[in-house]
Amino acid sequence: MTKHLVKIIAAAVLVPSVALAAGAQLGIQQVELSQKKWPHAKGYVNVISTQGSPIQGLSQDLFKVYEGGNTDSSKILKVESLEAAQTGASIVIVVQASGAMMGIQEDIKKAVSAFVNGLGEKDQVAVVDYAESAETVSPFSDDKGDVAGKAGKITFTGKSFLLYDGLAQALSLYAAAAAPGKGGAAATLLPAAKAIIVISDGRDNGSATADEKVFSDASKRHIPIHCIGHSELDQDSLANLEVVAKRTGGTYKAAQTVDDINKGLTVIKDYINKMYVVQWKTTLDHDGKEHKIEIAMENEGGASLKSSVMVKTPDYIDWIKIGIWVAAILLVLIIAAAIYVVTRPKPPPVRFCAVCKRAQMPEWDVCLFCLKSAKARVICQKGATKGKTYPLVGKVVSMGSAPENSVRVMDGAVSGKHAGIAVDGNKFEIVDLGSKNGVLVNGKKTARRFLRNGDIITLGMTEFKFESTVAAPDDEAED
Repeated sequence: MTKHLVKIIAAAVLVPSVALAAGAQLGIQQVELSQKKWPHAKGYVNVISTQGSPIQGLSQDLFKVYEGGNTDSSKILKVESLEAAQTGASIVIVVQASGAMMGIQEDIKKAVSAFVNGLGEKDQVAVVDYAESAETVSPFSDDKGDVAGKAGKITFTGKSFLLYDGLAQALSLYAAAAAPGKGGAAATLLPAAKAIIVISDGRDNGSATADEKVFSDASKRHIPIHCIGHSELDQDSLANLEVVAKRTGGTYKAAQTVDDINKGLTVIKDYINKMYVVQWKTTLDHDGKEHKIEIAMENEGGASLKSSVMVKTPDYIDWIKIGIWVAAILLVLIIAAAIYVVTRPKPPPVRFCAVCKRAQMPEWDVCLFCLKSAKARVICQKGATKGKTYPLVGKVVSMGSAPENSVRVMDGAVSGKHAGIAVDGNKFEIVDLGSKNGVLVNGKKTARRFLRNGDIITLGMTEFKFESTVAAPDDEAED
């Protein structure tokens, strides 16, 4: 409980001090936006006090990320120091190897070796020296012992001191690491946090590289140049190192004694390790275009520190996301189709001709062909099917309440197989098929008889009128 209270009080004291500290700076060194980790992004940020030392212990709530001009911050996922994140850093140490440093060469070698051997497992380090020319003593490597061994063999016999060529050589190592090697070898994947550390007296007597070119290249690559200045001769030239540090976002440490070189390296190492790694979920499009990203440190006191960079997003098609969208759209279409099938109005059932059994329009019981070819027909004048016409074609036209009859009579008083009309040329004879209520022709119950044009047939409560286009036969009879 006591420890927790101490942390709260410490945080309350720290934040206002940062908010009120005029001259404090926030600098974005690097932003990582890769296809492999999309949409997760990382920003490497230095928050420096007016004294030039890293401000530590800032809470996640203080940081904001604004992308593409948005006024709302993207979602911050995590904020931690580079040391805690254990992602490593890529560092180039630049050593002035001229004769002016010969008197302290062993001290410089020991300091550089101790610094290199003290780096973390994931750190990558390289060494460059310069005198009459700039040379790479050791390219980037995670083998700290090997790099320290090569640094220990630097000879301090040069008669010139081409400072800016040495810094240009250090910057070129980052470009070389990012480029494919010989035979199509893959580029070296360096840690995103970068820094150049130069140990020099600040003099330059004729570098081919202009100082502005060094400042420009370092700024484009977001690489701070930290300077440790020690001179055995001309103290005035140390001011050049202060300019280099200021123009590139680095720090300057004056080393009046050789012991101060060790101390300066320790301070710069702490500066690098205390860099903040801000992780957030990007809302930018992966369109291969440049977008503005602003990282800010804000608090309720109204004071804020801000810095922005232009970052090019990866250009790729997210097939997984597209697949999810396509699947979702297909699912919606399938559901919509199912709902339509279930809820759509059902078309009226297709009926078949009662005579020839061909499919016809729903409102017809008999097809036009059968109607035209029939010599006689019965028309329902009373009953459930009033108005319907049934042609008398075929050998026998059955009549009854059962669905298989040619003339279906929807009447409870009519038997399933009530009657039949036999067709023989121009003769049409109605026959009672053993019905319960009998067959009436013109109101007279009959077992069988030939029909005449205009006869009224009664089955149960239903009446039909018989019509014929031919004359009735002479031998017509009735029982």
